[in-house]
Amino acid sequence: MKNQSNAKMYITIGIILMLVVGFIAYKNVTKIQNYKENGKEVECTVVSVIQGRKGKQSVEAAYYDEAGNLITADVIRNQKTYVGEEFIGMVVPEKPEEIYCMPSESTQKIVYCVFGAFGLTGLILIICGIVSAVKHRKVYY
Repeated sequence: MKNQSNAKMYITIGIILMLVVGFIAYKNVTKIQNYKENGKEVECTVVSVIQGRKGKQSVEAAYYDEAGNLITADVIRNQKTYVGEEFIGMVVPEKPEEIYCMPSESTQKIVYCVFGAFGLTGLILIICGIVSAVKHRKVYY
């Protein structure tokens, strides 16, 4: 009986892991594609950095839009920064209050490898659960 519940647990965890990884990967790819296709590069200057827990930073930067208006926006960036730093960011028309810094190609490849590893782990858990269920199934003749 315990082996049967272990098999169910493996399959359940595997399915949940694959669903979560798939959802996160889909959202990540969709976001990057949106900024690549619809985004416009803007020159930005960091105007505010707030240190959060565990070294996380909340960053605001300013840029000029096409009309020459100064816009202050939240920055999505995966690196440490400082007030006064200048960088190139991407802005999409539907979210001018958000600046996105594209990750490098090598960073994207690492992220895809991590997603792939977690997805593969989920698949292995599902297979182990199925094998365990079949192996410990009682056959009555």
